[in-house]
Amino acid sequence: MARRITRRGFLAGSAGVAAAGTVGHWLPSSPAQALDRSWRTSLAPQGTTLTGTIVPVGRGPYRRLAEGPGEPTSVRVDLAVPKAGREDRRVALASIVHFTDQHLTDAQSPGRVEFLDRVDPLFGAAFRPQELLTTHVATSMVEQVNRLGRGPITGRAFDATVCTGDNVDNQQLNELRWLVTILDGGLLTPDSGRLGAYEGAQDGVTRSTRWWHPEPGIDDDYKADLGYPDVPGLLERSLVPFRSPGLHVPWYSVYGNHDCNVQGNAARSDALDAVFTGDRKMTALPAGVGGIEFVLKVMFDSEGILRDLRSGAIPSRPVSPDPDRRTATVDDWLDAHLHSATGSHGYDADDATEGRLYYEFELAPGVVGIGLDTTNHAGGPNGAGGSLGAGQLAWLEERLAAHHERHLAPDGSVVRSNGHDRLVVLFSHHTSGTMDATDPDQAHPGERRILGAEVVATVLRYPNVVAWVNGHTHTNELAAHRRPDGHTSGFWEITTASHVDWPQQARVVEIADNRDGTISIFGTMIEHAAPAAVDLGAADVIGLAGLARELGANDGSVDPVAKAGDLLARNVELVLPAPFADPTAVTASTTSMPTETSPPSGASGTEAPPALAVGGVPAYTG
Repeated sequence: MARRITRRGFLAGSAGVAAAGTVGHWLPSSPAQALDRSWRTSLAPQGTTLTGTIVPVGRGPYRRLAEGPGEPTSVRVDLAVPKAGREDRRVALASIVHFTDQHLTDAQSPGRVEFLDRVDPLFGAAFRPQELLTTHVATSMVEQVNRLGRGPITGRAFDATVCTGDNVDNQQLNELRWLVTILDGGLLTPDSGRLGAYEGAQDGVTRSTRWWHPEPGIDDDYKADLGYPDVPGLLERSLVPFRSPGLHVPWYSVYGNHDCNVQGNAARSDALDAVFTGDRKMTALPAGVGGIEFVLKVMFDSEGILRDLRSGAIPSRPVSPDPDRRTATVDDWLDAHLHSATGSHGYDADDATEGRLYYEFELAPGVVGIGLDTTNHAGGPNGAGGSLGAGQLAWLEERLAAHHERHLAPDGSVVRSNGHDRLVVLFSHHTSGTMDATDPDQAHPGERRILGAEVVATVLRYPNVVAWVNGHTHTNELAAHRRPDGHTSGFWEITTASHVDWPQQARVVEIADNRDGTISIFGTMIEHAAPAAVDLGAADVIGLAGLARELGANDGSVDPVAKAGDLLARNVELVLPAPFADPTAVTASTTSMPTETSPPSGASGTEAPPALAVGGVPAYTG
């Protein structure tokens, strides 16, 4: 992972290039020079964090947000040293928008356990003050992607948006339907139970001081300790139907632990469905029962939870029932994607028949995307952890071999598969470091589970994999993976922070052929469409999304600095050796990057290096 440094330490760093194979970066000697270089070597930086970021300002426990300066692109040289003049040779291959951990939340659901918040650090995300506005944030992000339309560095039109799991918060059917409506476009009602009347933790029925209550006259810890404001009418405004424009590019999604399990941990059951769809909402732990004890009972004795709720042993309040709050099964997930108004999103009829949640799709000419299912369907204490089944890993190896003329066997010998050379980008919810779940798959109980280190070692035998894009940690992080023997070019693991927590950003991932034996993967953070300034009385989608961002920035249960990651993990150029090159390939035309000054000393002469041959066709030059 990237070493942790402070913003001040980063910007004070001197210019230079670290040796390949080390954690390093290149930046000019001053922040102004860094930003100037980033702008001059980008085709469409406007509207991204290259030109401006949203930052907390002021003093006091509750800070407002304002427009801040842009952040430069730092060049990561862990896998290869970049070559001078590449900005003028660069050819765009793919442009991808990365959404992750949207956590679309039915904040009124009886299946939520807000009372666990602050009982134990394990349950720190049981309540978020902005959770009733998650659909607004997701729609604001869709709006921003449509406004931008193309990658900021290469100017290539977006090829796809990929959502890497925890698309919903509590495995609920209504949350899944909200997801598809937001991405496809259409009228959305972010409400459940008795429509138009909020019934949840944040109203005045159960006045726990643990939760923020927007209405005046209700005291709570958020107001007393963190300075949260009164926002009259917010609960009602959050439930008003609105229309999502839908993404203007194809979209794909992969399964996350919150898509798969109740609260991201417990396997669904009929008893839990009875709780979710019923008319009693739990409000506190039973007398004498601790948080961990309660959660273990949810996981292993959900019938007992249902009995305790109905008998009154678990404190509760009345709410309006709703059958659409039931848990969404694998069949529900596949059906929602296969019958979406905008396509099947990578799945096909065979996937539905087999209950298979991994697939391959074309990202761009010569660039393949592979969506993995890293979830633990069994739930339990490690229900949030990830792994792959042996069958899925075998399928992955077969697909990787099909897209490269040669790869390495486990013993390091060369295998010629006669596949067509194509770059591959992997997408999953879990990071390699969080793939630690050994529990068997309920559908394949005898199948060995493959953990993160083995997945990395396997992928490193296939040189065509250039990136593994994921989420889960709610933090911006990067990791460079390479074989110790150096026999493959290695790949970059790109982890992006969530939409539900600060900073509520997405990442644009662009792949470019530098035409010099290297490729660059650019990652650029983007804000959603809401402005920094917040109108507490806003009733429109974008205005409410802005309020959600401000509430999340002040949430005392998260570390906003850690979530955003350091500058070496946000706007970046990730350089690596090209996995294959064909000296005979000729591009139809080239698109040079605009520069206001001459290339740095050492740039190549007028003869352009050979283009990276991808998929047997000339590299994309638009």
